Amino acid sequence: MRSPSLTRRSEHEGGRLCHWYDWRGRSVLVCDSARNMLLVIELFADKELEPEDKFQILLAMLFPEPEKAIEAAGESLDDLIACVLWDACGLDVTGTKPHERAVFDWESDAPRIQASFMSAYGITWDQAADGLSFADVCALLGELVEDDGQTPFAQAIYYRTAKPPRRTKYNGEQCDAWSARRSHFALKAADASPADAMEEQNNRSRDLFAALKAVAKGAEVGNV
Repeated sequence: MRSPSLTRRSEHEGGRLCHWYDWRGRSVLVCDSARNMLLVIELFADKELEPEDKFQILLAMLFPEPEKAIEAAGESLDDLIACVLWDACGLDVTGTKPHERAVFDWESDAPRIQASFMSAYGITWDQAADGLSFADVCALLGELVEDDGQTPFAQAIYYRTAKPPRRTKYNGEQCDAWSARRSHFALKAADASPADAMEEQNNRSRDLFAALKAVAKGAEVGNV
């Protein structure tokens, strides 16, 4: 996923936040708001839609003008989509990208993310989700953790990743309290761990993209 930039200009097409992405020496306009990218990730996880239907929906979600994207990509539309998905939201549909261990889950941590954006930045989730790119939102979440703040999101990440205090005969109560906090912030047993959930998502995405590639090869401007 690409890093935020202080010089990259935002654009709005049809009320949707867009940014330009470089691909093979060309610039392609992509709808990359945080909300849209989360919906794209959900689309890949959907088990009911057929690949052909998902492909048409995906094109309309990613590009404000799908016809221009198809024309620019030519026979490499599948590569364009794969590169955009990785750069815009870190979704690896080729299985060739490096991955860091995930420590949170968008769905399970949704209340913490919403509350933390309000308390730390004074903005609602709706403002962030529609007004910022996925990469920018991830950067703001990272700042919450790096700042050692007391927001619900930062607290959750701390107790999931920090090394437990070393128990001695003098600090039993403190260690028990720390363990209780870790249990409080841990994902429930009914949920997969963030790392397992990401790996499962990546596996499903790669399987689906293999099917989408066949659809992409036959895509024509007039069919979108």
